[in-house]
Amino acid sequence: MVRTMTFLALAVAAAVGCGSMTSPSSNAPVRVTVQPTETLVGGSDTATFTLRVENISLSVVDLTFPSSCQVLPYFVDRGTGQTVTPRGGGFVCAAVITHQTLDPGGSFTSVVTVVAGSDPLAGRIVLPPGNYGVYARLEDSTYKAQSEQLQFTVR
Repeated sequence: MVRTMTFLALAVAAAVGCGSMTSPSSNAPVRVTVQPTETLVGGSDTATFTLRVENISLSVVDLTFPSSCQVLPYFVDRGTGQTVTPRGGGFVCAAVITHQTLDPGGSFTSVVTVVAGSDPLAGRIVLPPGNYGVYARLEDSTYKAQSEQLQFTVR
């Protein structure tokens, strides 16, 4: 089943399976998901995505990250299958070790904003027009979990 959300200049088509995007074939005690978020500010060429990491085990999970980036979005050109770097480059992460402790059922989120364009914008991910996929990857040093890919189009 495919659900389509339109942001005038930016259209998002989300494949929905069992109500959520889950980690593909991961034995990690956490689930990583990426979902479109309603955009209330920013204009018709703006979309936001929520990256979520949730403890799906019955135990406390301690996560350790080699930088300040704990979960990151990755963009893929659907035509070529190649990873796409947003205009202006990738993400800047402080080179410090960070931690998250998640109780059973606990979670944390990160919200990213995508805008259509050709010039870099501070605090935004800028992509030129095209068909993309986005997935979220946990940057933990032990667990290698990522979400399924969410498809969207930048117009």
